[in-house]
Amino acid sequence: MAIENVIMMDVVGKIEDVDKFTKDIFLFNDIQIIDAMREIDSGRFILPIQEENINGLLGFSQLISGEAKMGEKNYIKMVYKLNELYKGSLKLNMNSLANGETDLDKALEKVAEFERNIVAEYDEITHINIQIEELKKSRTAYSYINEVNARMSELDSLENFSYSIGSVTKDNAARLKSIYNSVTSIVFHVGNQQDNEEVFMIITPKDFEIESHRILKALNYKSIEGFRSDYTETPREILQLIEEKISELQVKCAVLFKKLNIHLEESRKDAAASFNTLSLYGNLNIIEKYMAFSEKNFYFSGWISKRDKEKMENIGKKYPDLIMMFFEINSGSGKPPTKLKNNWFFSPFEALVKMYGVPSFDELDPTPFLSITYMFCFGFMFGDIGQGFILSVVGFILGKKGVELGKVLLRLGICSVFFGFMYGSVFGFEEIIKPVWIRPFDEINTMLMTAVIIGMMMLLVAYIYSIINKLKKKEIKEGVFGKDGICGLILYSSLLGLLGLNMGIFKQSGLFNLILIGIAILMVVIVLIREPLSNYLFKSKQLYQEEVSEYYVESGFEIFEMLLGMLSNTLSFIRIGAFALTHVGLFMAFQTLAVMVQNGVMSVGILIFANIFIITLEGLIVSIQALRLQFYELFSKYYTGDGIEFKPIDLEIN
Repeated sequence: MAIENVIMMDVVGKIEDVDKFTKDIFLFNDIQIIDAMREIDSGRFILPIQEENINGLLGFSQLISGEAKMGEKNYIKMVYKLNELYKGSLKLNMNSLANGETDLDKALEKVAEFERNIVAEYDEITHINIQIEELKKSRTAYSYINEVNARMSELDSLENFSYSIGSVTKDNAARLKSIYNSVTSIVFHVGNQQDNEEVFMIITPKDFEIESHRILKALNYKSIEGFRSDYTETPREILQLIEEKISELQVKCAVLFKKLNIHLEESRKDAAASFNTLSLYGNLNIIEKYMAFSEKNFYFSGWISKRDKEKMENIGKKYPDLIMMFFEINSGSGKPPTKLKNNWFFSPFEALVKMYGVPSFDELDPTPFLSITYMFCFGFMFGDIGQGFILSVVGFILGKKGVELGKVLLRLGICSVFFGFMYGSVFGFEEIIKPVWIRPFDEINTMLMTAVIIGMMMLLVAYIYSIINKLKKKEIKEGVFGKDGICGLILYSSLLGLLGLNMGIFKQSGLFNLILIGIAILMVVIVLIREPLSNYLFKSKQLYQEEVSEYYVESGFEIFEMLLGMLSNTLSFIRIGAFALTHVGLFMAFQTLAVMVQNGVMSVGILIFANIFIITLEGLIVSIQALRLQFYELFSKYYTGDGIEFKPIDLEIN
């Protein structure tokens, strides 16, 4: 449960081996590809000056990028065509690629056969569907004037008048009606469109066409599409003719479609094999675009897990002339990506962590801490056996469908069930079973006090995370003397001790009281002077990086903000107890309403609605509040989230 160590891998190989090596990289999969040309230009791709490396070194002077060399391959278009024909049902089979034949020429030959036997039928179906859509558009257009008892050829050949049919919005239709008297046209309302626009037929004297066109344009008048000059009959006859043509084409399309499906199923096995091979080479083409090439060599760069170094070395041994180099972090290889390594229980919560930011490679992964505390806070606020079970079932179903947050919901539901037993609550009813711990409304002070104590414990752990992260980054000043460092932790702990002594939680001791006060004052002073103190200890040339007065004014405000933050952060956790009480109180309100109606059926309906309402709305609110505590009260102390996510090869082109 940590951030996995990654290393940079640079490779130089013979150009004749590029396809085989790229296939091995693709099948290995767990590698983040880096643009080799960029690495070489930045000076990070370093090839040792040795006799066996001379050819690779000479190639540096005549490099071209893979983007320029590879271009776009025709077989990628064939992959899209196969995917379209089989409606996305063909999938890349990595096991088949690793063990089976991947002959590109053979795959191209099979696809060419598909084009001869199947694509022609598919294109004909597509053409027929386009014709049907055009006919449907014409059917809609002529339906607006189906009451006109005149041939369209007569309307089209009028000498002194022109006509048009178009639509305007309802607002503009009202404006058009209001200026009927001033429009030099005859206006007929002939129907409505599905998008709530009104359709009009406008008959205009040809001498006034320009004026009428200007008025209609101001009303955003849009002509209806679908009228055709080759339709000369009456609108009613044209509509009958269109219906006959549509029926005829639909029958023809159905026959072709049935024939096409038979051919597709007969060819599915060959199509799947060809799709697999073509997809492989399409993906290899994408990988090779990240490479750099000389006349004789290819150059490749990528990040891998340190534990995979031996596996990559074994791949490299397959190619006698291949040079494979590995570079540790901070050895000129740039900022490494972060690869999270969490077990099956914590890994779903990585999505929540990434909502805030990806951990940097040199800080602790907060996922385990967030997972435990988030589940605990949610369960504490939403404790109910029945409602938690429903959440678990929904989460399980969503998780099976590939929704990552569904797995989070499953775990939250289980925690809700656990606290449901603690509170003795089943679908809001507290009379069914006895509580293992307490009933929230019977012990309100205990609930609120427990919530604050939980918050204190979480904040103490957050301080420890902060100290470790800052020391890992070699930020000694903030890690030791800072407000979220060792001094901050000691100050917060001493203040908690003073609070416990004065509230009677611990046995009163005047001496211990004075000691804690002295420690607290000392920590405040150290945090106040942390910059000159750290500069003095590390023998820096300057004690202050700014004017002394400015430093102490700014630090004074920071001390005030720190103390205020400690108080507000601690009290913020009282919401955990408050929402636990709200959860109970909300159902009690619905329960009271169910009793008041004095109707068995309605009472049951109200209680069912209450549970649905609480599970959906309050469940959402509680999950947001628990996440807010993580982001604002905890992450703000110890987590930066400014890392770069490790993204392994995921280049499936379909």
